[in-house]
Amino acid sequence: MSALSLVFLFCFSCLSVEEEEEDEEVLEAKPGPEAELRDEDDKETKDGSFPMLRELTEEERQQILHSSEFQSFFDCSIRVMERALAEDSDIFFDYSGRDLEDKEGDLGSGSSLSFSRLFYDEHWSKHRVITCLDWSPQYPELLVASYNNNEDAPHEPDGVALVWNIKFKKATPEYIFHCQSPVVSVGFAKFHPNLVVGGTYSGQIVLWDNRSHRRTPVQRTPLSAAAHTHPVYCVNVVGTQNANNLITVSTDGKMCSWSLDMLSQPQETMELVYSKSKPVAVTGMAFPTGDVNNYVVGSEEGIVYTASRHGRMEPSLAVRIVVD
Repeated sequence: MSALSLVFLFCFSCLSVEEEEEDEEVLEAKPGPEAELRDEDDKETKDGSFPMLRELTEEERQQILHSSEFQSFFDCSIRVMERALAEDSDIFFDYSGRDLEDKEGDLGSGSSLSFSRLFYDEHWSKHRVITCLDWSPQYPELLVASYNNNEDAPHEPDGVALVWNIKFKKATPEYIFHCQSPVVSVGFAKFHPNLVVGGTYSGQIVLWDNRSHRRTPVQRTPLSAAAHTHPVYCVNVVGTQNANNLITVSTDGKMCSWSLDMLSQPQETMELVYSKSKPVAVTGMAFPTGDVNNYVVGSEEGIVYTASRHGRMEPSLAVRIVVD
């Protein structure tokens, strides 16, 4: 199939999806003067030929090129064509989550890993340190990696998150996200296949959406005393499909609970303090499977603490790692 045919086929599939998502009750617009003019243009001339189409002005072309609809279409088309040029697999697979309701079977079952691929982008990976990795719970072939700043490129964004696809053979990232602070933690938002959460060195929490054609965050937390002002090495979405929260912890021991719909202020905050006086400098956090209350945190001192969001608020000593 030619590249042009693929583009037309993709256009048709996109239009079909958009039509299905529209409301069933749509008010029928009354034909105006412009519509009548278009109808006149569509009519055949007496000799059976159609009149020549009017060439768009430069202003009209720029308006179309900069419209959100065209930017979104162009971004999706580029991604599809990269897949088409690389291999023969299903290049129209959609990672926005629209197909999950109709998809049957266990989404978590994937093929075993093999160390046969190198994921590296000359522009975005060069001279950057990978700070965190996370697998998509909905699509096991998607891996997100966060990167710190590139000291040799001061004009580039300090923080980068790249989503890599191990299913397709293309050498470029599936999605490219960035922000103005080094990203030290990253994760796919459980229950939200289109969202990626990042914790930054400045203390900001950023939220990217792969449905948007923008590479910058669609939401971010404020840099204020009400939220984090220290590096955030822990981001975790806990709960259920209908009731979930984003839990974040910074190195000053402050824990915040957020709603992904509104990151302007945390829903609740708590200070992780051991023995009523010692702040816990948290560098890692984990919740047991299915538990939204109890959790463990790792600290800069090499100590693992257990704690609860509700009930016993003060962290207790779980295990201390001693290195000779």
